[in-house]
Amino acid sequence: MQEPSHTQSNPRSGHVARVLDRARRPNREHMQALKRRVPFWFVVALLSGFAALQIVLNPFGFSDLTQRYTQDISNLLISGPYLYPDSGRQQISVALVEDETHSNLQMPWPWPYGVQARALDAILALKPRAVVVDVMFVDPRKDDTLPELVDEIGRYKRAGVPLYLTGATDAAPGSPAVRKELAATGVRILDPTLLVNQGIVRQYPASGQCFGAKVQDQSCLSLALQVYKDLYPQTPLAPIRGLMEIVWGTRTNPINSKWMRVTDDSGASHACGENLDISWSRRIYLAFFDPGSVRSACPYTGVIPAQALLDGREDSDITALAHNHIVFYGASLSGVQDKSYTPVNGLIASVFVHAMALDNLISFHGRPEQNVVSIGNVTLDNNTAQMIAIVPIILILAWMHMRRLRSRRIRPERGAMLEYLLDKAFQSAWHWLAFALALAIGLALTLTAGLSVANWVEVVFVSVELAAMLLIGLPDALWGYLHHVAGGIPQFPTAQEEGG
Repeated sequence: MQEPSHTQSNPRSGHVARVLDRARRPNREHMQALKRRVPFWFVVALLSGFAALQIVLNPFGFSDLTQRYTQDISNLLISGPYLYPDSGRQQISVALVEDETHSNLQMPWPWPYGVQARALDAILALKPRAVVVDVMFVDPRKDDTLPELVDEIGRYKRAGVPLYLTGATDAAPGSPAVRKELAATGVRILDPTLLVNQGIVRQYPASGQCFGAKVQDQSCLSLALQVYKDLYPQTPLAPIRGLMEIVWGTRTNPINSKWMRVTDDSGASHACGENLDISWSRRIYLAFFDPGSVRSACPYTGVIPAQALLDGREDSDITALAHNHIVFYGASLSGVQDKSYTPVNGLIASVFVHAMALDNLISFHGRPEQNVVSIGNVTLDNNTAQMIAIVPIILILAWMHMRRLRSRRIRPERGAMLEYLLDKAFQSAWHWLAFALALAIGLALTLTAGLSVANWVEVVFVSVELAAMLLIGLPDALWGYLHHVAGGIPQFPTAQEEGG
């Protein structure tokens, strides 16, 4: 008796052949019937997978670019000019050494220590709340005026005005962060390190080097955070478990417009008082297509010209900027590599970054925006927070999508015109619904958990993409195809469902 062939005796081989045949030549009528029965869990799983691909895997760096670009636009258009309060600016100012001051004194930079002492003494005479010196006194050059600066530090101590110096972070191991004569006075030395992301300063570190300070865990706060902790004990500093996101103010202090001139990227000089107001609609257009034209080289923080301090002339505006203020003392000189690029100012002296970081801490009462979310003792990174935030959006969109499919299955044929009109109205509102849901969740994260715009804005973009996937019926079509290929039996609509 002849044995049957291998193909005839192997049912599994026949099943695989049928699956491959259905995959190559699917029955469209069967697929249409099956896709009407897409389960809720499949829609949720598909949307969640797509969201994870965008948020967690960050294909082509798109997530990072989206976050930072949106943060910059937000600073230029919304948070900077309209939402950011000026409560911090009312308590901070910058005493600035500029090229004009440098040329008038006709001295090489860095100045002799005696000249630096004169400038600090002039600030002390105006009775500031504290002074932060963003000039590094680490150069071991011979200078007979060094004792004058040492004496000036003593005068600050006797006056009860906190004085902070910045230390050199790139010094060789074992080398002093400032000159040993100055360190011996016991003056507080802080870490002035800044963070640069894609060439732009958008974030601020939470910790830095201790420079010999006696601490238990060998971890010290960064410059702005330490100054805030010392001077504002009534509103304690919240734990910073990630990086601080800087919100940049855009409207320059009115006092700056009285005297200050700045140079733009093209080399042209402008007075900060020039009328640069443009319409809101034009500002939006330029922010997207020519952002350089809406940036202002005029600093947000009020500026005290160092020349006025050294000349000793009385000026009510200078007195107002210094009295009971935290004064940052720094320089903005051509050829001196101490400038940073910011989203709203372009290239500006780095001392203004420290001033803006402290401004954020004061304005937000010690709870600045961060790139993480803290729930109790649990800290969620950016990606995890975004995935958690998008879950309720996925559930709501999927539920509404299922309701829409169900209404299509049971709606009588005589309502076809009404169905068409409702679908068109629904399509126009669908994206806005996803946008509104994501925006509401993002704003809630900002207000309750301090998560910055840059770290939740992608939820908005992904939500709109998910809405588009549902509008074109991608989950339904994919389910119909996969179910058909796997051998699913379609359930065709009954006569009642068809309206017969």
